[in-house]
Amino acid sequence: MKRLLNCILFPSLLLLCQLASAQQNIRTIFLVRHAETATGTQADPLSPAGEKRAECLVKMLKDAGIKQIYVTDAKRTQQTAAPLAKALKLTPTILPAKDPNTLIRNLFYAGGGGILVVGHSDTLPFILARLKAGTVPAIADNEYDRLFMVTISEGAAAPVTTLRYCDCGAPTPATQPAIKKAPPKKR
Repeated sequence: MKRLLNCILFPSLLLLCQLASAQQNIRTIFLVRHAETATGTQADPLSPAGEKRAECLVKMLKDAGIKQIYVTDAKRTQQTAAPLAKALKLTPTILPAKDPNTLIRNLFYAGGGGILVVGHSDTLPFILARLKAGTVPAIADNEYDRLFMVTISEGAAAPVTTLRYCDCGAPTPATQPAIKKAPPKKR
């Protein structure tokens, strides 16, 4: 009987532990560009539209299982993440914007759970490419509403999913209506 337990029960428990461990290494990464600023300089605080977008991000991700938040050394990224960090009682990790490789390493070796990355229009496509999640179109200067979602499991990233979030009233390239010219008047 003891031998039967060792032959059946122990391997079964080992398999269950391995499955549980693999489940813990699955992480979903949400990447957003910082919210709107008044003039776009690194030291500028968020504009009222940017503050509204940061609050909207809380509604979007509060139940997403976020366990870690990464921001850059730019004030605008920190302010974009602040409302969600406060709601989840998390302290964002601040990394230099000019060193995305450290962030990429951290994303690959992070524990399980959700991760929010607040970056910049030029760094987010680079990060997604380095994660091997695919390529995304360039982010326009006036575009703040794209949210990228990537799942990493067993060291490999699934293709990126692109979503739009928080219509704060400012048109973005994807939502801006096409300008139609009036037909010429007949004389």
